Amino acid sequence: MKRSTAVSLSLYSWLSVVLWTIPVGEAARILAVETVAAKSHWYFTSSVLRSLTDAGHTVTVFTPFPDGDRVDYTEVDTSRDFPMKLELDVMTMIREARDPFMLLNAMSGGIRFYCDAVYGNQKLADVMASEARDRYDLLLIEPLAFDCVSYLATSLGLPVIYSIPSPMMTFAERRLTGHLSNPACVSNMFASHAVPGTFVQRLTNTALLTYSIARTKYDQLVTFFTDPRPYDLSPTVNPSIIFQNSHYVTESPRPVTPNVVYVGGVHLKPAKTIPEVSDG
Repeated sequence: MKRSTAVSLSLYSWLSVVLWTIPVGEAARILAVETVAAKSHWYFTSSVLRSLTDAGHTVTVFTPFPDGDRVDYTEVDTSRDFPMKLELDVMTMIREARDPFMLLNAMSGGIRFYCDAVYGNQKLADVMASEARDRYDLLLIEPLAFDCVSYLATSLGLPVIYSIPSPMMTFAERRLTGHLSNPACVSNMFASHAVPGTFVQRLTNTALLTYSIARTKYDQLVTFFTDPRPYDLSPTVNPSIIFQNSHYVTESPRPVTPNVVYVGGVHLKPAKTIPEVSDG
């Protein structure tokens, strides 16, 4: 009886020491990929990643805009894989994107290039070929109008979080969320009005939604049959969460699926006091 009690006390003491020394936490190991070499996109994504590292998570990010490593944050420079969109002329941008038809045409040509640039990175290819499930817990990535990011998620076998640095891409909303907003009450991303209030606005809004969906799907099918890539054959992976650069203050009321999280303003710096200016 005494021996049994002594063994029990020894076992209890050993378990207490072991449990005390084992680190307990809920930190996630996150692999992030920036798919667009545009500074405005990176401002949003980097702010989301900083919020995650501040919360104790570990982040490894493939980015064309490296800022430097820090605690729980590691960068892989991909700037050589992308043409950098910096210091663009405002008037040139207005001419090239002055209407939705020109913008959709430019998007269709650029998205394929971005997909090839992402998968052309050798370090990312090495990650895809390794046992990523043992190194990372989830993938955070910016989706594109054509779905080429599902291939990465499928190869890694990781759950996906989408980071969208704009309001919802209405032409891709069904693919991203499984839901399609009614064009009679929710404006298209390319519309010039916040809320369709008249019959003409609702009619043109519906036509714009139909055209944008048909155009992106048509361009995707053309590239699939004329110049297929391995990522074209991947099944679609639905995101677990979508971090979207929107806010209820600036976004018109609309139905939102539960996995869409508004994080608009996460990239804004805290307000500072206005310095006093003496009259003298």
